[in-house]
Order: sequence, then structure tokens, then C-alpha cells
Amino acid sequence: MLIIAGETGSGKTTQLPKLCLELGRGTQGLIGHTQPRRLAARSVAARIAEEIATPLGELVGYQVRYEDQSHERTLIKLMTDGILLAETGCSVMTRSLLMKLMSAVSTSIFYWVISNSCYRAVLI
Repeated sequence: MLIIAGETGSGKTTQLPKLCLELGRGTQGLIGHTQPRRLAARSVAARIAEEIATPLGELVGYQVRYEDQSHERTLIKLMTDGILLAETGCSVMTRSLLMKLMSAVSTSIFYWVISNSCYRAVLI
């Protein structure tokens, strides 16, 4: 586990997924990236897709309530916390949920772990 803290605007949200992709992550499983709000998930996905010059929904996609702009070839997927829980079939974040998630996702990037008690409980 790697915990990264940095100043606002330092690239944690947009640059870390791209670095993971460059390091070969995402080939054996998705690079899952949570954002707290639907708008944030959509806009971050669009920005990353633009920066790596790929159409949104192909290598970089997102899923929010009622909208899925991802593909089976998607390597980086932005999603809300609720979508993450729904995809794993759990209603609460538990250690078993984390294990299930890790079997399908090669890299997980959680936004704002410190203040989110459900992530904190799993990571401890």
C-alpha cells in the first residue's frame, strides 16, 4: 500500500493513473479510481483521456449512476464510491469487499481516504 499526500494541483488525481498505466498497471486488471461526486468522475476521466490522446470511453472511462462510459478495453476507470460498492455486490465496505475488488482491479486509487471512514476501516 502506498499513501500519497500532496498539495492541491500537484497531480495526484490526474497524473497518478497515467503513471500507473505507464508502469504497466491495468494490463492484468483495471486501474480503478474513485471520486466522491459524479461530476468529478466524469471530468477527471475526460481530462485523463484528453491528456493521453484517447477517446473517452475507450482506454479511459467512467461510470456514475445511470451512465457508463467504459468499455471492455478500458484500463483506467473513474467511478463514484457507490458504483464501486455496487460493482462488488456489497452494501458496506468490508475486508471481504476489498479482497473481491483486488481480484478484478490491479490498481486502486481512492480519493480522500483519510476522511472516509469506510475506506479507513478496510485499510487499517
